[in-house]
Amino acid sequence: MTPSLTVLIIEDDFLIRTCLVEFLQDSGLDVREAGTCAEATACITSEPRLDALVANMALPDGDGMNLSHQARERWPDLPVIYISGHGDLRRNETSGDPARDRFISKPYSLAAVLKALHEMAEPVSG
Repeated sequence: MTPSLTVLIIEDDFLIRTCLVEFLQDSGLDVREAGTCAEATACITSEPRLDALVANMALPDGDGMNLSHQARERWPDLPVIYISGHGDLRRNETSGDPARDRFISKPYSLAAVLKALHEMAEPVSG
């Protein structure tokens, strides 16, 4: 089993974020959360370690892609799961490396996010 991962969830929809955070915490992950780009930036700059990022692509005050670039300035190999309810129009902006980037369309299952996090963490922890 993958050791506890520290994951930042960036999701502006409170109900979606709360469900995902609680599910991941109940699954043994150490979860940080942000509902805005400002909150996410504060977490990225202050957090000593992140093992993965789950970022909504479209946020009212910014963009999950830009936030992932900020995070990768600190942690270059940080795995990122991009989530969007607007189709996969932005999928081509990811690196295309499944060890570093995944794209999950809304609606999604909580288990799918957990599975992707564990798969992406394997090269790091295994």
